[in-house]
Amino acid sequence: MKGIKCFLALPLLKLGWAFLKIGVVFFGGGYVLIPVIHREFVENLHWLSNREFLDGAAISQLTPGPIAVLATFTGYKVCGISGALIATVAAFLPGCLLMIFFSKSYSWLKEEESARKVLNTLIPAIAGLLIASAWMLGGKALANVGGAAMFVIALIAFILFKVNPIFLIAAGAVIGMAFRL
Repeated sequence: MKGIKCFLALPLLKLGWAFLKIGVVFFGGGYVLIPVIHREFVENLHWLSNREFLDGAAISQLTPGPIAVLATFTGYKVCGISGALIATVAAFLPGCLLMIFFSKSYSWLKEEESARKVLNTLIPAIAGLLIASAWMLGGKALANVGGAAMFVIALIAFILFKVNPIFLIAAGAVIGMAFRL
């Protein structure tokens, strides 16, 4: 019933507009969008609780295309199946249109000094958003001793022993369920 009600109502347009705006700033991968999505959907619009957001972000990391999964998850929660479809399409539409433009203009853009300068200034901004994502998720994830211990073990395993992140994520899921972290 929620999907039918949303299809005829303003929330579906609001959902599409929100994800369209996020899609416009979708540079550098899904992690840079985590603080943007959190602020918009948890703090401003109250479409997700902190717990729902963290669960959605964690689940989305287990799949290819984490932002697609998070967009679909949020859209479904807000407006059912129609919301999931609108949110997913709206999140990727700006990026797809930009890629079409850039792929047709690449030979011209690679020679332009101004285009190179713009791309070089995006890199620090993306790094800042990645750090903000780590800070935001880390603060919530390290709220207890178990989470902090898992963080340290995963960090050591990844940096020193080059353990594949897939195994670390799977181990974290199993340990989290076993100890209810």
